[in-house]
Amino acid sequence: MSIHSIALLLAVILITSIATFPITANAQPQQQVESTNGGLIATLNGDSFRTGDTIIVNGTVEERQPGSYVAIEVIDPRSKIVEYGTAPVTADNTFTYRFIAGEQQQEFDPDEPMITSGNYTMGVRYFPSPSDNSVMEQIEFFFEYNAIEEGM
Repeated sequence: MSIHSIALLLAVILITSIATFPITANAQPQQQVESTNGGLIATLNGDSFRTGDTIIVNGTVEERQPGSYVAIEVIDPRSKIVEYGTAPVTADNTFTYRFIAGEQQQEFDPDEPMITSGNYTMGVRYFPSPSDNSVMEQIEFFFEYNAIEEGM
């Protein structure tokens, strides 16, 4: 068997292997947590993030009233709120909230900057009735954050 034939055979094996086992360089595991009474289900798009990564939490609720919303609060290792926002619950009972790790969302953002590396907590709270904030469902996610930007 000539060297050319062996090289061609190896190339075919390599291409077949890549097609069979796709490589995803930035794939992150997703966390899914369901509240205790089953009405709120949410998914976080990873368990570890770096500065500049997009953090996305989305999910569903069992029942929705007009004006229902989900509040998201992210707390850093120093117990400072670094992200707070709300997402409306759509007509199909879903919600999505996203932000960029390490970036202030607005010019006059009242949240602390996300500058501390360590373990963070994200609280997701569902308020089924906009007129009664005492009724809510809540779940928590925990994730690691590396505040050092690449190339530094």
